[in-house]
Amino acid sequence: MNGSTPVVRPVPEVYVLWHPACAVGEMMASRIYTWLRPGAGLGPDVFFRSAARPDAASGRLPLPLPGETRPQGSGSEQRKSRRRDLVDLQIVIPLIDSNMVADPAWQYWLRSLASQSSGANRVFLPVALEPSAFNVPAQIASQNFLRPAGLPLQSELKPDEIEPVLRSLCKQLTEALCSMLLGSPQDGSEALGDSRKSSAASRSTDTKITLFLSHAKIDGSNPARRIRDYIYTNTQLAAFYDENDIPFGSGFSQIIQSVLTGTRTAALIVVRSAAYASRPWCRREISVFRRPLKDPNVPNLLRLNPILIVDTLQGGQETFGVPEFGNAALVGWSDAHAGIEEQIVTLVLRDALLRAFHSSLGRHLLKGAQSSRVVINWVPDPTTLLLLEPLREAHGRPIEICYPGRGLSALELDILEEYFPHVTFTSYERALAS
Repeated sequence: MNGSTPVVRPVPEVYVLWHPACAVGEMMASRIYTWLRPGAGLGPDVFFRSAARPDAASGRLPLPLPGETRPQGSGSEQRKSRRRDLVDLQIVIPLIDSNMVADPAWQYWLRSLASQSSGANRVFLPVALEPSAFNVPAQIASQNFLRPAGLPLQSELKPDEIEPVLRSLCKQLTEALCSMLLGSPQDGSEALGDSRKSSAASRSTDTKITLFLSHAKIDGSNPARRIRDYIYTNTQLAAFYDENDIPFGSGFSQIIQSVLTGTRTAALIVVRSAAYASRPWCRREISVFRRPLKDPNVPNLLRLNPILIVDTLQGGQETFGVPEFGNAALVGWSDAHAGIEEQIVTLVLRDALLRAFHSSLGRHLLKGAQSSRVVINWVPDPTTLLLLEPLREAHGRPIEICYPGRGLSALELDILEEYFPHVTFTSYERALAS
């Protein structure tokens, strides 16, 4: 980040809208929900809406219209309302088909939402399900639509036809949300959700989100090159691949350090081959990336960007363990798997999106809290906790670690509390409830 002005990270909530006559609407909405809410209370709130009246769709929370108020419930509803009090960005995802375009009630409602008359900080990520989708109010039609591959679908839906469409939808949506929520290093306008400033025309190539590829050249270059080529051919992202991105004659160590800790590097993809664990520079890369970073403007808020392990070991191959991997996710590599690059990139990018959201939400959990509370944006494990500077400096004093989600399992908590007896572990949801 350049300059002294901090990038303001939003706390978003997501609304998925579809016309009740849309055959794939609910299926797509459900996939978006499970993708952005992978379990254990992780991720932003996602709400559904398939009717154009504030009182419609019993049991489903409608999008608030200008002047609309919501009744406050109890229990989980109250906890959710506390979370909603912190929301400062509405992300609206209309799944637009001919039914939505032809319905006057939906046209009126979309126009009302796009007018911003309520003062809400609201942005649209419209999805074109059919060619007619662009015949919506001009404020929405001017946006760059998401266009999942494989559309339009035939009248009779078959699982093998709809599944690639759903994967493509999640891929494009994840890229769009990451670009929005990870913010701009210049002024943070994207993070604030200003659709006029966050258009593609206002973003130059040097502000693209970067995925760092870590691999051993002796036996990991082929998967790394395929992932790199996929990123540049099929996404709006950038890849750091040392053979291409370290200028001749430059300081190798300084550039690696700068990129790994830079604001645009969102995740690390490790190609774990048989030789990876024995390569000093590979171990150095993952060691640097796994070091939690302090928020320069908020004491005791730490972030850790995600790592995805791409395991290329073949049957019978042996290698050493890598302790720095911690609880990082792992995907098995297969040269024969046609969509493996898309799966890898989309999965690690989704994790980067969730980490950005948890950092934004976690910032609020420090307001009015005891100085002993430390908020992190990842699910804790012993390896990463050992690197926490506040924990190392505690010298046995009580400290509270606040982590994303609803809570760890009893087994996980038992293990952590055995290693760190002076630490109390509190989930975000419990912290919000208190």
